[in-house]
Amino acid sequence: MPVARSQRLQALFALVVDLAEDERAEFLRRECADDRQLLEQLKSLIRADAQLQRSTVRPVAPGLEALVARLAPGGSLQGTMVGAFRLCEPLGQGGMGSVYRAERNDGNVRQQVAVKFVRRELLDANTLRRFQLEQQTLALLDHPNIARLIDASALADGTPYFVMDYVAGIAITDYCDRARLGLRARLALFRDVCAAVSHAHRNLVVHRDLKPSNILVTEQGVPKLLDFGIAKSIDGAAATPHIDQTGTAQRFFSPRYAAPEQLLGAAMSVGVDIYALGLLLYELLSGVPPFDLEGLSAGQIERLITSIPPAAPSTRLAKSSASAFSAHLLQGDLDAIVLRCLRKSPSERFGSVEQLEDDLDCYLNGRPVAARNGQMFYRLRKFVGRHRLSTTVVVLASMALMLALALLLRQNDELTQERDLSRQSLGILKDAFVAADPIRASGADINARQILDAARLRVDASFQDRPALFAALAETIAEVDLSVGRAVEATDLLERALLAERRSGNTPQDQQRLLILLARALINSDRLAEARQRLQQARALSGAAPVEWKIAKGRLLALEGDAAGAIALLQDGLNALATQPPTVELANSARMALAEAYRLSGDHTRALAVLDDALRWQRAVLPETHPQITRTRMRRVVPMRDAGRVDESLTEALGIVHEIERIYGVDAPETAFAQTTLGRSLTAMGRTTEAIASYRRALHGWRRSLGQDHPNTLRAAFNLATSLQLNPKTAAEAEMVYRQLLELASKRAGGQDEMVVYYRLYFGRFLQQLGRPSEAFAVLALADTWSGLSASTSENRNSYLQTLKILYDELRCASQLDPGAKPSA
Repeated sequence: MPVARSQRLQALFALVVDLAEDERAEFLRRECADDRQLLEQLKSLIRADAQLQRSTVRPVAPGLEALVARLAPGGSLQGTMVGAFRLCEPLGQGGMGSVYRAERNDGNVRQQVAVKFVRRELLDANTLRRFQLEQQTLALLDHPNIARLIDASALADGTPYFVMDYVAGIAITDYCDRARLGLRARLALFRDVCAAVSHAHRNLVVHRDLKPSNILVTEQGVPKLLDFGIAKSIDGAAATPHIDQTGTAQRFFSPRYAAPEQLLGAAMSVGVDIYALGLLLYELLSGVPPFDLEGLSAGQIERLITSIPPAAPSTRLAKSSASAFSAHLLQGDLDAIVLRCLRKSPSERFGSVEQLEDDLDCYLNGRPVAARNGQMFYRLRKFVGRHRLSTTVVVLASMALMLALALLLRQNDELTQERDLSRQSLGILKDAFVAADPIRASGADINARQILDAARLRVDASFQDRPALFAALAETIAEVDLSVGRAVEATDLLERALLAERRSGNTPQDQQRLLILLARALINSDRLAEARQRLQQARALSGAAPVEWKIAKGRLLALEGDAAGAIALLQDGLNALATQPPTVELANSARMALAEAYRLSGDHTRALAVLDDALRWQRAVLPETHPQITRTRMRRVVPMRDAGRVDESLTEALGIVHEIERIYGVDAPETAFAQTTLGRSLTAMGRTTEAIASYRRALHGWRRSLGQDHPNTLRAAFNLATSLQLNPKTAAEAEMVYRQLLELASKRAGGQDEMVVYYRLYFGRFLQQLGRPSEAFAVLALADTWSGLSASTSENRNSYLQTLKILYDELRCASQLDPGAKPSA
């Protein structure tokens, strides 16, 4: 078909395919009146498109490979010696080939590798040449983030193989989610991947199949780039002569991670890898790929990828139910960087991986990014934001220098005086940040969050060139973050402060202080395993455990169920702080933590006694309106109610909940805790309607401050559901809240988690009360329940099993009464 005629056919089809049925006939009559052959070709394409729209994409190759593997001669190669290596279990196997883990153990050297084969009986000339190309490609590359080629040869029967590094890791997206990495940690990992791809490009190799499953991250957090099976030499130097390197006819790539030019069969360059890196960065930042291809036909997928611009990552992240960071962090620079990578035309993307890395470096250091095509105002704003703190430091340093020069004439000790003046200047800056703390400033300014965000932007500029200054200021900001309930923000800042502290070469005591503060932030975020690890690292830095470490460790032990160990540590820490006044935050925290440990152990009387003593101690120094007193009064409500003083607990909660909201704001964790506490007291008094209102406000606060799937948020949703189910008018809403709760809790902890099983028990009972025993039984009898049930208390376990038995008997009875009914269970 002539080129012009083919282009006209494509253009007409693109127009007619989106028309309604009644409009198509007129369009075809008008455009093809004088060309019968063109009309028939268009109708054929329309029929094919209709068939594709009624189909979905299914992976054919895995089934085909499995069939070939069964029919082809030969079995597993496990146990075979290949050169100096003995083959172990297969890592991946199909009809076209296989990869095995192998070990070398000759008494002197122990080594693990991966050995890749191609099935000899299925080799055609092109497949063999492609396999040889992958060997040559890997031989060119020597980079710490690329799996290394070790050897290449063939078995006695001619089956080719090559030996490469064995990478024990998981896909980069899974690693980031499991480790709950923050924004900067994800960008650091991504930049390691960029370095590997850039190395390949410098060696004139384009990968062409970059996707999460081809980028594994080891336990040490090192990403490794794998699978150069469809790599392409940019200048053909590495290619076997006459090999088809486009790969479009056989589709040697993953459509979900393919660039538009790959789907269209166009010429390919480094732009293919730039596009794939954009897809990967999009998924690392938003948690989802830019396009949802589920249920689409092949034609629809191709049209989507080649024609439709993706939504910005921040837009997708804002709709996510759980995230390690806020969507607003992506808006602007990061959105622009990702979307430039994903432009349809290769010429509109970054020209190289180095340009992409440069833009990421600009973002991390507060400089203008090229992807924004920023005008003067944008660049000026970036400059001011980047140098605001630096200007202040320069002024202070200049004053320090002038004073130091004057003192030089008297003491001849310029370096010592400059150091002392720098410390004094740093103290002034610290005092300014402390003024944003509503606890220390007696709740004077409720805009502390805005001050903290502004301060964070100012200190970020000092991360690279003034690590010691950054670490000190970050520590102070993080302390205030924790005071106002911003545990996620404090965690991100403290992790970077630790890196800066290590670069600055400060004392182990400085690092220990940051590790303990980071552990506190992780405990508040319910990341207990990570908190335990940080406390172990902090303890290893000194001989004697500081009092801050004892308080944090005591809180951790209490939450993990070791009440005796927690109480002993906390009491020891409190004794060391006995002479400290109520204006010292740590002295207050120790008392709150000790009361919490007694309450979690079930000793409500002792918990209340600790809080009563703390209240007397605070009132001796602080005014009655001080936030510390208000917070302690609210902490007393829970053990007071549990000790049987329900009326008194409700009166106290009603009297202070609005004061807490005034001090901390409606979205703060402290306010959410107060609303939860008030709701439980109202529930205990039978005032369900008012309790529901409090639980709604609590759920809103927990979601805004800690996220959708934080345990505190989940418990608030559970409280709301159990209250809503008491009224038939709100039963439908109760069911909706229960289902959302179970979905989020299972996604966070797994269906076998003890608390998930507990939530299922209450939801099953609720469905039973609604007269829906079959649905109730289905909820309770899930297969993944049993391990969580074994970890539950005997009371909950017996209640769960008893409910299951009642439902089973009820369903069996119903089946016997109605012979035509099909058993539900």
